Amino acid sequence: MSFVTAAFAALSLFVHDGHHAHEAPPAVPAALQLAAPTEATTGSGEYTFRHLPVQIPAEMAQQLVHAHGGFAHDARSAGGDGSTYFALKGVGLLNLRADVSAVDVIGGDESFANVNVHNTCLFRAHGETFLALPSDEAQRAFLTSPRGQLLRTFPNPYGDSGQAFRVTDLEYVDEQLIATNGYADNVVFVTNPLRREADEPSLGHWDDHTFGGTGTEHGKFGTAHGITRMPGTNVVTIADRAHARLESFTPDGRYVGGTTLPPGTLPCDVDYLDDLTLVGCLRGPDGSTPAPIYILEHGNIVAELNITRDLGLEGFTHIHNAAFHVVDQPDGPRKLYVLAYAWNPGNFTVLEQVLDAPR
Repeated sequence: MSFVTAAFAALSLFVHDGHHAHEAPPAVPAALQLAAPTEATTGSGEYTFRHLPVQIPAEMAQQLVHAHGGFAHDARSAGGDGSTYFALKGVGLLNLRADVSAVDVIGGDESFANVNVHNTCLFRAHGETFLALPSDEAQRAFLTSPRGQLLRTFPNPYGDSGQAFRVTDLEYVDEQLIATNGYADNVVFVTNPLRREADEPSLGHWDDHTFGGTGTEHGKFGTAHGITRMPGTNVVTIADRAHARLESFTPDGRYVGGTTLPPGTLPCDVDYLDDLTLVGCLRGPDGSTPAPIYILEHGNIVAELNITRDLGLEGFTHIHNAAFHVVDQPDGPRKLYVLAYAWNPGNFTVLEQVLDAPR
């Protein structure tokens, strides 16, 4: 493996190129000329984090300004390998290693590798692992293997000549795949992703059951942006970006409660870990920038991570997605990492928990 370091000396992320060892490294966009003081931290108490330089492939660095997606952690507690999957237009599937040492390119079928994949969903069924990828750009969702093999495509439920299907996220609950049409009519669609269609086995079909729609009341959305299953339940939380609300539902669309964040924060998605909720936001309170990542415990904000303000990293004005990545330490407590995907411009970073931070 050759490490492409000279052209990326100013990057906060070390870049490696394990696929094209003899090619010259691509130019680094100005927005990615990053450097962070090693002593700088963000957050507070036990939720204090610092920037962790991580090796990323050169092809990822080249396309990173176009990032507009999210993460799926393959948790060891659920039988996974501890790594985290995500995607990038022009590159395809990516995987952050379980030990957080580097990001590897998986790639995948060009049908989803060359369009924006707006988030990533990982689920297990019948002893196999699947990835479900929503594309707001392609107006369809893709079912793939973890190695990027395309298994099934779910087209626009309105038909190619009908209303827009700007699908923003997917979640798997009770053998159903639930999709949020957040960049269009805010209708939530449902399907069984593994149901084989006799006529077209490579093509999926959406069920008649839907819920949501545009509105201000509970059960309606301003922008149904991200959807995440609450661990140990069949309840899903939908980040209503426009209304700064985290709204929870059963799979049949019954509203069960929610949490309101500071107005103007535009929360994009949530991630859960035990009693913690992680929320990446496009803006700060009242629409200010740069945007925070909130950590909530039992519905209350207990820490605010701000990558630009506290760590001095550029390119994180808008946080499009944030997720936990857990590493179990053999001789100590588990260590938390927070992954952040920025948008406009796109960027990626890993934050490492500071275990010896003052409480």
